[in-house]
Amino acid sequence: MCEPSPHRRIALLICDVPMDAIQEKHGDYTRIYRTLLEKSLQPINQTRLADSQATFTLEPFEVYAQIYPKNDEYDAMIITEAGPAATVYEYDQPGKEWIKKLIEYVRYVATEKPRIKIFGICFGHQVIALAMGGTCVRNTREVSATKLQLNELGKKVYGVESGVLNLHLMNRDHVPTEPPSFHIIVSSNHSPNHGMVRFSQAESLGDAPPLNFRPTDIHILSSQGHPEFTESMMRMLLSARRELLGTEVVDDGQSRAGNQNDGIAVVGKAMWGIMGIE
Repeated sequence: MCEPSPHRRIALLICDVPMDAIQEKHGDYTRIYRTLLEKSLQPINQTRLADSQATFTLEPFEVYAQIYPKNDEYDAMIITEAGPAATVYEYDQPGKEWIKKLIEYVRYVATEKPRIKIFGICFGHQVIALAMGGTCVRNTREVSATKLQLNELGKKVYGVESGVLNLHLMNRDHVPTEPPSFHIIVSSNHSPNHGMVRFSQAESLGDAPPLNFRPTDIHILSSQGHPEFTESMMRMLLSARRELLGTEVVDDGQSRAGNQNDGIAVVGKAMWGIMGIE
């Protein structure tokens, strides 16, 4: 039986500002993530009765300017990506104090406010890793729409029997060592950890994930890939970063930018399931 008119309050921890061209066409990160949440919620609501439609509010906080929620009355928090100048493991460098504060804040919420679901995207995935005891280092650059490999746990988390997850990538750093009590669910050809989960009862599970679980049993979900990116956004990023990335990387990325993207249909849907909306 559906919960009557469920509403979820979500805090968006913004780690950067999109480039001007993306903002002009797609909006700021609040609008971009609201679009991801709205589009992934639409097919779920189509299966629900008129008086049990799920709704949400998305409240932005510019953590790169050290602006944070003043209370913990949220059902979930999303930690966004950041630009190429923000390197998570340089949190002790001058001018990177905001990164150190964000890592400490995520650790606090994860340990002291376990009711709040936590989602980390790209830079957010890396922040979660450092906050909870994992590592992050430089790796091979990965860009554009890419086929990722789901393990058996990942297939269950995302509901994808094929074992393939298609997401846009824009990263060079990665998380080679997951934190204690976390489980890797997806990998790429260049990184064994492209996403991970932590269950709410992690301490009692030991090293093994549960054999049977509900989406709501997941406390933290992270993704190195970008479920919020579209083909248009990726093409803009590749064009703007040609000098940084190099012509070969950009041309290869542009050739794949229009490939399948499971951000809304798979990752967005899973996020809602973890928040108890199915």
